[in-house]
Amino acid sequence: MKLPVLSGWAEEWWRRVTGWTAPSTGAKGQRAEAAAARYLRRQGYRLLGQNVRRRYGEMDILALHQGWLVVVEVRSRGAGSPPPHATLSRDKRRRLRRLAQNLHREQRFRDLPVRIDLVEVTIDERGRPASFEIYQAAC
Repeated sequence: MKLPVLSGWAEEWWRRVTGWTAPSTGAKGQRAEAAAARYLRRQGYRLLGQNVRRRYGEMDILALHQGWLVVVEVRSRGAGSPPPHATLSRDKRRRLRRLAQNLHREQRFRDLPVRIDLVEVTIDERGRPASFEIYQAAC
């Protein structure tokens, strides 16, 4: 059900009457990550894990692609939003690089080159993933 364009008391009334609630940011992010994972598989990535936690943070997706160990950061955006690479703070880039370096020290990944990819998921007006863009070696 599409929410009509309302504001203030009219929007509150509509939500109470219909039971409509907007999806949370976390739910949108999880939906975008799941869609990105499916897209990456179709592009030849072999997924090793999602939401992988390590000492220096969390990776959205960890994968193998064409002989590379790939740390994937997923960013979702609606129409008119800034490009995904503009939304990555200096601190987030530093944490992703530290995660990649840390992974490279693990015995099973020692012989693989590591890169960080950024996947942009564009969300349509219904809140569904509409298109994908992969930026290889984004950081």
